[in-house]
Amino acid sequence: MMEDRLIASERQELPAERGVAQYQRLASLLRHRIAKGEYPLGAQLPPMTQLADDLGVAVVSVRQAYEMLSREGLIRSQRGVGTHVAALPAEVGELALAINDPFAAPQALAFEILEVRRPTAVPQELLGPDDRAASENVCVRKLHTYSGEPFCYAEIYVPTSVFEALPRDTAKKRKLLAAVLDELGPRCRRVRQRMTVMPADFPLCDMLKIPFASPVAKMSRRLVDGKGNVLYAGVTWYRGDRYVSEIDIPISALKSAPGITEPQPRAIAERRPG
Repeated sequence: MMEDRLIASERQELPAERGVAQYQRLASLLRHRIAKGEYPLGAQLPPMTQLADDLGVAVVSVRQAYEMLSREGLIRSQRGVGTHVAALPAEVGELALAINDPFAAPQALAFEILEVRRPTAVPQELLGPDDRAASENVCVRKLHTYSGEPFCYAEIYVPTSVFEALPRDTAKKRKLLAAVLDELGPRCRRVRQRMTVMPADFPLCDMLKIPFASPVAKMSRRLVDGKGNVLYAGVTWYRGDRYVSEIDIPISALKSAPGITEPQPRAIAERRPG
């Protein structure tokens, strides 16, 4: 009876979605169940034909999903023995660190550059009323992946003069916010950011490999100097099932800079239409 409920639940979690291959959704489901302990370390996974029949998918999809998890080191298949869980997914804490700390560089974190466009202007929606954006900027579109799985899509705008001063291939090796902070140091005076939760559209679903209208966390962030010159502006979308936000703030900071946790009148005014 319990097995029937599990199969029914799995059937509901594998809908056909545009842009996401069946084997990728299956791999994501199995990865999630391994992380939750439903398939503990050492446990044997169902034979491919059985799982394909249980979920109503093609055997080739199961084979591709198993191959993906095998490349990640999560499972191991052996002829005559079966397929077993060989390791657990990376600790959630490491992914949270990759999301919240611009300087963090866990070994499983990687970046895929989708486009570098120049010259371009910073979208008005990323600017505050007193911000002064450079006339020429470089836009970098990139995917952040963790253990080979995309969890974040980013569009970053950096003044051309600042971008060209960064070490070569910086965008491929680290987060641009951290690189700009390192490069400009004392010039950086303020970071303002805003987070909203929204449903993902088709292009975003295609990039993050998630079903249509899945929740995503949208983070808009800009870095300015003492004169309001924009040194960095960007917007990132995080998969809702991967996003983790945790902030440790000293009490002294709450008293001296309450805007860290509470919207200030200026910030509220920026959000008001026209």
